[in-house]
Amino acid sequence: MPKTSPVEDRLRTCISNHPDWTVERIAASIVGSTRAMVRAMQAGEPVAPIIEEAKKAEVGTISLAQVRARYDIAAAIKRELAKLKPGALILEAEMRQRAAGRDANRFRRTVDNTEEFKVNRIKLQLDPDGGEAAWYWGDVSTISAAIKVRDSV
Repeated sequence: MPKTSPVEDRLRTCISNHPDWTVERIAASIVGSTRAMVRAMQAGEPVAPIIEEAKKAEVGTISLAQVRARYDIAAAIKRELAKLKPGALILEAEMRQRAAGRDANRFRRTVDNTEEFKVNRIKLQLDPDGGEAAWYWGDVSTISAAIKVRDSV
């Protein structure tokens, strides 16, 4: 008899004890399982083997991609700008949250030290009662059109 993983054993037990549960609920209740594993087990097909040794080797390590995702704020800003629809502006506070999370200082240093972002920012005072002006971000064409509108008044 082929050796099964602990995840397979727990899946088999869960499926037999709870035949009315959905695939999503079963997969969520067993750590290390996936929906594909649950569907395969329910269909009586072999479940893709989990390589325990590979998982053990990865414990305590991180990839370079994870480091970049956390610390490369310029790349994160570029990704967020690419997601914006043409004609849309986003408050700088929202851009900071999306690109840098809670690391406001790293965001500010990146913006201040990267010349290419100057064409993606505009300071607008949208409150008619004279409220404080705020910085907005957008694509180059949207920002240039907003500058024309702002300066024509």
